[in-house]
Amino acid sequence: MAVRWLCSLFGKPFDGGKRMDHGGPQQQQQHPMEQQQPYHPQHPAMMRLYEVQKEVASLGPQVCTFSGLQNDRDYKRLERELTRLLLDVDQVDTEGKPELQGARKRAAQEVEGLLRYLEENSTHPSRLAIEELSNEARRLVDERVVAPQRGGGVAEINDELVDALQELVLRLTQVKTEGRVPLRKARYRALTRLCAIQDVIEGRTQQQTLPLPLSGDTHEAVHCINQVMVKVSVARSQLVALLMGLSGRDSCAHLSRILTEMQVELDALDVSGNAAIRNYRKQVVEEINGLLKHLDLEGEGDDTRR
Repeated sequence: MAVRWLCSLFGKPFDGGKRMDHGGPQQQQQHPMEQQQPYHPQHPAMMRLYEVQKEVASLGPQVCTFSGLQNDRDYKRLERELTRLLLDVDQVDTEGKPELQGARKRAAQEVEGLLRYLEENSTHPSRLAIEELSNEARRLVDERVVAPQRGGGVAEINDELVDALQELVLRLTQVKTEGRVPLRKARYRALTRLCAIQDVIEGRTQQQTLPLPLSGDTHEAVHCINQVMVKVSVARSQLVALLMGLSGRDSCAHLSRILTEMQVELDALDVSGNAAIRNYRKQVVEEINGLLKHLDLEGEGDDTRR
């Protein structure tokens, strides 16, 4: 690997240590530059360039998959590390030797290419369009769902909200990515998150059409299930806030723990002999499972803006 990369720095094809034969027995005349004694990989300058190459090999995949913006923490970290590598390359002593100078130049071009790729993707018009649509969805959900419930009011969850979210989804699908991995990744994450919001909100809309919970006088377990239903409604709003990046306190782990505790509480109830109450409990458990499913996806993913 090291020899292959060193050969590329010198602009020579890697041939496993043998000179390449392009035309039978006739050897091509060597350029005077190629007649110079090649530098051993243990040369201090080549050793330093190889150290840079190892760091570039580590940073390259991170740069090529970064899907955020210039103000993101990871962008600043990658930019800082690549800039440091560029300075390290510039400080390599080539002793005025053309081959070492050429190797240093190629190493610098590789680092500069990563810096350019990082900047181009984070400032690409399509990336900015994805961010603007994500912000528009965030404002809509905050205004209609999160803010009212934080203030003790009622969330405005209706068909108008569902239609507005669907329009944003369609606009996101129309953003061109030009086959760039970072842009495809940013669009995919934004779509995944927005579709999850749709699913959660549409689940709430369907819940509003169901019959009212059973009366607490029917069975002693019904009162407990009714209380869990209230907690599920609160958890639904907390999940929406998490998905949209509107929650400063709550975390996926915290909300998952709360929902799991609700499941344990429901499982402990004795509802034997009453089919209606068993079905009621089953419905609430299914709603909790649906919220946990979205939490699992959210926990595996990065922030939309990254």
